[in-house]
Amino acid sequence: MPFNDILDRHQDIKKTIYHHEILVKGSGFEPCEKKVLLFFQKYQLVRYSVITINESTSVSASDPEFHDRLEKALRSNRRILHTLVKELQIENIITLDDLNELPQGYKTKMLHVITHFLDGFFGIDTYFYNLVEDSHWVSEEMQSRIVKNPSDFWLLSLDARI
Repeated sequence: MPFNDILDRHQDIKKTIYHHEILVKGSGFEPCEKKVLLFFQKYQLVRYSVITINESTSVSASDPEFHDRLEKALRSNRRILHTLVKELQIENIITLDDLNELPQGYKTKMLHVITHFLDGFFGIDTYFYNLVEDSHWVSEEMQSRIVKNPSDFWLLSLDARI
């Protein structure tokens, strides 16, 4: 690939905006915002150059819109995971035994992203992230805690650039 093409591709990546919904525990928007920014400051797997947390589209669990937004976010994660699994299946990775012959490359990268969804590592492919449980999902226990203390939980909406 010519050097100018590499530079153009790098510029395109820098322009890409990644949207995430982050579940946070805190007494209000500002304490939650600080927790999210601190998470990204310390997190080593993804480094964003700009993070914009949108207060107007962030919601407290006290907000009637919260549960629908949370469900939508979880469905988005499931859809991403399902798409990645389907891609591996198209590449003839059907059983666990097929992993024994998996060559390093694109297919292993897909598998890597799939395992991050399952093991709780945040990535640029993440739509929803539960910062309280370090997970892409919400446990039943956490759902109960949200229902009992809705003012303690927020869903923060953010856009970020690499």
